[in-house]
Amino acid sequence: MTKKRLSATGSTTEKKSQQDQILDRLFDYFSKPKGEKPTSDNDVEVSFYRSTLNALPINFFGNQYSGINIIMLLADQQKMATKIPLYATFKQAQELLEKHKDQLPTQSENFDPNKPLKGIKLESVVVKYLENYKKDGHRISKAQFEKFTEGMSFKEMRDNGFELRRGLKGYRVFALEKIKHLLPQSYIDEQPYFAKQDALAKQTMVESEKDQAFVNQAKMIIEAMGVPVIEKDKDRAYYNVKEDHIVIPPREKFKSDKARFAVILHELSHSTGHPSRLNRKLSNPFGSQTYAKEELIAETATLFMCLDQGLETFHSHAAYLESWTQQFADQKKALLSVCKQAKEAQSYISERVEQHKLKLQQETQYLDFSQQSQTVLQQVICDEASFDPTLNPLVNHSIIGIRYVSNGIELVTDSDQRVEVSNEFSKSLSREIERLITLEKSAFQEERKKHIGVGRRAGLSV
Repeated sequence: MTKKRLSATGSTTEKKSQQDQILDRLFDYFSKPKGEKPTSDNDVEVSFYRSTLNALPINFFGNQYSGINIIMLLADQQKMATKIPLYATFKQAQELLEKHKDQLPTQSENFDPNKPLKGIKLESVVVKYLENYKKDGHRISKAQFEKFTEGMSFKEMRDNGFELRRGLKGYRVFALEKIKHLLPQSYIDEQPYFAKQDALAKQTMVESEKDQAFVNQAKMIIEAMGVPVIEKDKDRAYYNVKEDHIVIPPREKFKSDKARFAVILHELSHSTGHPSRLNRKLSNPFGSQTYAKEELIAETATLFMCLDQGLETFHSHAAYLESWTQQFADQKKALLSVCKQAKEAQSYISERVEQHKLKLQQETQYLDFSQQSQTVLQQVICDEASFDPTLNPLVNHSIIGIRYVSNGIELVTDSDQRVEVSNEFSKSLSREIERLITLEKSAFQEERKKHIGVGRRAGLSV
């Protein structure tokens, strides 16, 4: 909706409503993806909006935002170089600082503890949904509306004077990293994003290690979902809803393992629409608006998934993202449904991943090696890693767990990474781990015998 107003020259201009401005921003995000355009459908690799800390934006209380608000904040994060996507309203931040006023800096020329947020700009906008219920032009409660209109069609509602209006209202927030120096330590300690950002700032990892970490995490997500991935000599990847499996072209069709697994994650997002899962309409004619909508849902869900799982970059079929969005140029409100269903898809995958992690923990044999044994194990791994870069994520990390899988072993590092070792080296590595376990048990038993002997000689009960 637009409102006409008189300009200084006497002519009329149109002012867009807040809802229309929000929808324009949403359309702009989808129609103008940030990052390089791919040169081939077979090798799609595009960077999208992302914060330094790869994570979904959360509010003051640590809760994730809704789909549309994630999009709104991701766009701002890129523009404002936000590193920690943790947001608050002015009132929330003000009340927190007031509660811990004794921890604020003292009065100075540049700071007033009575006005600690002076000069802070609330640059980001998030939205909430508004619903107005009316009977014969007068507002009534939601409960009254539902009671009086139960079983009515939309036409019957209108004929009986009932009206429901939905809209969007924006409110402003800002990233709390702007005032981290003012925040009480207790609040910082309660918010994991601050600790993750500190760890990220200290982390050193070459590009190949980052790529391998992406692949390892992607494998875990795919395993958690349980949707079969079948390699076929095709020119494109796709999700087969009838057979409930993903078809992926051969490895040589992709520039890297990372690019290949990124495409699989995109198709995995489509699989959440299967009738046994979220039950979206997936059998849509190519080029139709329903087809375009599903592509946008999968694109956006994959972005949300990558951020939720801490993956560095969003890769997908962005080659045609812009063209699909153009079908909604006159129906921008439909993009609200895209955001909502994309968030539902990401949440579904996230739940499966958490369940899978719990299962892996139950199946994993955890190791409590001494520093000496860790050093021996690291030497073995480093020697092999010079020939096999897939082992790089294990280098300079303590090995704290092992799980035996069908084609080798999976090792757990002190950074909570799970790295699968499936070549011939897995056999010799598992033997070395078993040898170290035996040695550590023997050393423990010898130490216990000494302890028992000393205790008996001293007349103690042991």
